Amino acid sequence: MKRLATERNPVLEEGSGGMTWAPGRVLVIGSNSFTGAHLVDYLLRHTSSRVAGVSRSAEAEALFLPYRHGKAPDPDRFEFHRMDVNRDMERLAQLCEAFRPEAVVNFAAQGEVRNSWRWPVQWYETNCLGVVRVSEFLKDQPYLKRYVSISTPEVYGSQAVEEVREGRTYDPSTPYAVSKLAGDLHLGALYKRHGFPVVYTRAANLYGIHQQLYRIIPRTVIRLKLGQTIELHGRGEARRAFIHARDVADGTWRAITAGRSGEVYHLAPREGPRRIADVVRVICGMMGHDFEASVRRMDENFGQDAAYVLNADKARNELGWRPGVTFENGVEEVIRWVEDHWDTIRALPLDYVHQP
Repeated sequence: MKRLATERNPVLEEGSGGMTWAPGRVLVIGSNSFTGAHLVDYLLRHTSSRVAGVSRSAEAEALFLPYRHGKAPDPDRFEFHRMDVNRDMERLAQLCEAFRPEAVVNFAAQGEVRNSWRWPVQWYETNCLGVVRVSEFLKDQPYLKRYVSISTPEVYGSQAVEEVREGRTYDPSTPYAVSKLAGDLHLGALYKRHGFPVVYTRAANLYGIHQQLYRIIPRTVIRLKLGQTIELHGRGEARRAFIHARDVADGTWRAITAGRSGEVYHLAPREGPRRIADVVRVICGMMGHDFEASVRRMDENFGQDAAYVLNADKARNELGWRPGVTFENGVEEVIRWVEDHWDTIRALPLDYVHQP
């Protein structure tokens, strides 16, 4: 997208390659989410910003909140508010008026691909109309200097071979991807019309400690410990590049402080994508289980993309971002996290629980 010079954002230098500005106050919408909670933790550990978190559900238990579980320093810099972008926009506007965030990061989304086919209206409500509600209010606020939209590579559709760069043509194939792209396009229209200070990030598959238990890596660890079979949808042939949540939090901060308005930044590891079957195979090896005896291959539902191969050179060159957690070290950390909290985790549901 073409950059507009705007008076509201004079201190963000184009092509800086490093931090040029740091917000004193950051609003994290979707702070209960896996990635949102890791960003809150990052902000409390590595910046001096005050942080306000907003989520539609009550603050999660410490097991799923790194900033609570790991006892991040100076917790008084964080405040949590329970609000829903679809139902509580008036209250959210009041919070913004009182807190006056210079940066807003929006993680709030309905994100399950398979379930987006079951409840598409709800996915459009949050991923598109929720974005419209929030951004239409924020576009008129003089205190806002940066809005980071947490997008998804699924807007590109399945990319089986070539690396995808930020200018790639969109080809979404699920209600989840279409609804996310619709929200992105509205933000782009606001940027072109009003100079809205939006930056987009699109990350490879995230993983790490504190992740929801139904995700592939923690779910595999838990099922192996329970002696249960692991279902490989699409026979495990889908390919994903996995990036650690702490690395994505660092990339998000760099997008806030050094990103160019209207631009998209990919966050992905240097190594290529892995088949889901190979991910499970690695975990089986680390935990001493036979792979073939531990899995059951199944057909895939329509609309699950085969592969995402993101090129992250732009984030590396413009933001100075580098992933620091290797896949093997990250997986070992998840295994230890599950084992250290086994008595609690084994009693929790392993399947996705839908919240309408």
